[in-house]
Amino acid sequence: MRGKRELPRKRPPFLLFVLIFAAGFLAGTLFWHFRPFDASVPSGGTVTLPEDPAETDVSSEPEIPPAPPQDEEPSAEPTPFVISFLGDCTLTSSHHTSHFEKLVGDDYAYPFSNVAELLLADDLTLANLECSFSPRRLESDSEYAFCGDPQYVQSLVQGGVEAVTLSNNHTRDFGDAGLRDTEAALAEYGVAGIPGNQGQCFELRHDNGDTLRLGAYVHPFNGSAKQMEDGCKRLRDEGADIIVAFMHAGAEKTYVPTKRQTALAHAAVKGGADVVVGTHPHVLQPIEAYQGSVILYSIGNFCFGGNRNPSDKDTVIAQLTVSGTGEDRSWEMSYIPCCISSVSNRNDYRPTPYPPDTAAYRRCFQKLDGTFRPPAPKPEAAEAAPLPPEPTLDAEPLSPLPDGGVICDPPAKPEEEYAKRAADAALFVVSAQV
Repeated sequence: MRGKRELPRKRPPFLLFVLIFAAGFLAGTLFWHFRPFDASVPSGGTVTLPEDPAETDVSSEPEIPPAPPQDEEPSAEPTPFVISFLGDCTLTSSHHTSHFEKLVGDDYAYPFSNVAELLLADDLTLANLECSFSPRRLESDSEYAFCGDPQYVQSLVQGGVEAVTLSNNHTRDFGDAGLRDTEAALAEYGVAGIPGNQGQCFELRHDNGDTLRLGAYVHPFNGSAKQMEDGCKRLRDEGADIIVAFMHAGAEKTYVPTKRQTALAHAAVKGGADVVVGTHPHVLQPIEAYQGSVILYSIGNFCFGGNRNPSDKDTVIAQLTVSGTGEDRSWEMSYIPCCISSVSNRNDYRPTPYPPDTAAYRRCFQKLDGTFRPPAPKPEAAEAAPLPPEPTLDAEPLSPLPDGGVICDPPAKPEEEYAKRAADAALFVVSAQV
């Protein structure tokens, strides 16, 4: 019997087409229903669909995670504290003359007008006050006594001078009465007056919260080295961060410190002084670097109404700049060479900075580093020429002093002493600031 081969049944093509179309339609519907519009995936993240598709808000933006915190900008460096020191200030004429008063009148801003911008920009300015103030007529036995109208304290205020020392050979020209009147006048205008053998701590503060406790000790005129050392130690015990000692000593119009000046200054450093500021010689004297401290033996005159035409008009604004805080605190000194007058042929009582790179500017640094040599006096002194007419406020602008220095008294020390002082001063680098 022959076998029979059964062929597979063929399905109609139309039915196959319907089944494929139905399957595709169902899959597309499900995909479209569960995919929200505009659902984007942030870098590194995922989007989780809601459990109930009917509640999907296809118009909302996906939640973006918060940006990672950025590093805070480093805090600004602490602003340095700047303290300025000025030489002898005599805001009046001799008790028997009135040339200062005639020139200045009631223009109290005039005397410091060419340096006020510098002094108002610092944190503290201290000067040596070499005159008295009183509203009454006081009498003195001294040939050179200076007592001015208390209104002239306003010149200190408008010039940026916040404190003065009251311990020199003119402080008691008018006895206790003159000193009391002077202290009252200073207090009326808010200027601190520091008597001899006393110290004061100034609490300096910046807007960012930085503070500096500056201790100022004023040595008593004709006082001892022990008083100087003990006075500085007291300020150190009171927690002063920086100590400045002030002394009024030396020989007038000499360019080399005396042994007494040296002894007093070294005693101050032994007591803890960082800086020693000297006055009285009326001229600039060399700087000494001593055991990590700086000694300014004499910074000369500054606003000086006591002489209509000093032979040496050089001076400086000495500035102490204190940087950092705590154990990282450091300091340095800088100097602004000035003339005590804004004109070269007389004193108009208006200190003015010297233009940089001039002979007068360089001469100031020669006096500070000990290399200055005053010219020898002439064998026969010529008869003194008459003083020029009283200057007025319309005086000509500053003209630098000529090259060659100024004629002053010869030094009191031999040439070997000059060389020694110059070598000592070379240990400390003098930097200029304009």
